[in-house]
Amino acid sequence: MKKKNLIFFLIFLIENTGYGQLVPEGWFQQNSPVSTNLNSVYFLNSLTGWTVGDSGIVLKTVNGGMNWTPQSSGTDNILSKVKFTSVNTGYCIGSGSLILKSTNSGMNWFQQNSNTSDSLISISFLNDEVGFISGLNNTLLKSTNGGINWNYISVPGSENINSVFFINEHTGWISTEKIGGNSKDTNYLKILKTTDGGDNWLTQLNSIRQSSPYYSIQFTDSMHGWFALYIIPVDVISIFRTTNGGQNWSENILGNSGYYYFYFLDSLKGWSCGVNNRIKRSTDGGINWIGSLALPASIHYYSIYFTDSLNGWTVGRNGIILNTTTGGVLTNFTNLSSEIPEKFSLLQNYPNPF
Repeated sequence: MKKKNLIFFLIFLIENTGYGQLVPEGWFQQNSPVSTNLNSVYFLNSLTGWTVGDSGIVLKTVNGGMNWTPQSSGTDNILSKVKFTSVNTGYCIGSGSLILKSTNSGMNWFQQNSNTSDSLISISFLNDEVGFISGLNNTLLKSTNGGINWNYISVPGSENINSVFFINEHTGWISTEKIGGNSKDTNYLKILKTTDGGDNWLTQLNSIRQSSPYYSIQFTDSMHGWFALYIIPVDVISIFRTTNGGQNWSENILGNSGYYYFYFLDSLKGWSCGVNNRIKRSTDGGINWIGSLALPASIHYYSIYFTDSLNGWTVGRNGIILNTTTGGVLTNFTNLSSEIPEKFSLLQNYPNPF
């Protein structure tokens, strides 16, 4: 009898005091108000985030994605990247050398003078004022006044600058690529580093590989960084990793072709996403990757982001938005609006009432 009473008491605590929470494991589809492709997602915390996509689509949530509200971008251009530096200030880049800025949490966006006609590819903002944007034809832009002025940074060579990432106002990296001939048979890949805000650049990696355009570069601190490369002859995506600020790089295989993007939360935990239902995670800095179950067919994921080790989102084709609250423990896929998760975890919820 005492055992039964204890069980009933624990159930009562779980249901009424919040001591425990039943959390579904895996990735779950959130309700998206659009059917156009979503290309980038960014969250300030586990509740507030934005995603952008084709046809000038901007969506915002303030409850972790339970509801997504369309916002007016003022353009029909494809929006490819979004980054918010504070709850009010955010930036987007898009097709046609477009740069957009919002100062009211995305309610309104206004266009900035990019000072270039070249396509923009990558964005790295440190705070509301200081940011960097890279693009085709050796385009690297820097602003120190919130985008009022965008100035060219001189970079050695004449390659496309496919990605830029700064960890502070002085130290940053770019990846450049020059395609040889009329095909992708010979690509010249370089990784360059600056320690003076872009005034001078040191080549850290310079190689000729049979590869296609590079996807992204990211550092979590001054020592730990990654970049990805599609190797054509063997049809694989390689993740290159450094633990000494880019002086040396080690190569690990992520998988077959079709991974668009990766994101690392710290020096160990990272996630990647791509075409044909591909989502993977790593807990050892990208040395090994754990794949997901088969997710819905014909779904491509273009961006992934985590605010902590548990809460993450990925977005992609036809307005798809997925969310995990268990760090991407990939046990099942469920549309939250219609199905019951197959597995639950009982997690402690503080404060402890005992």
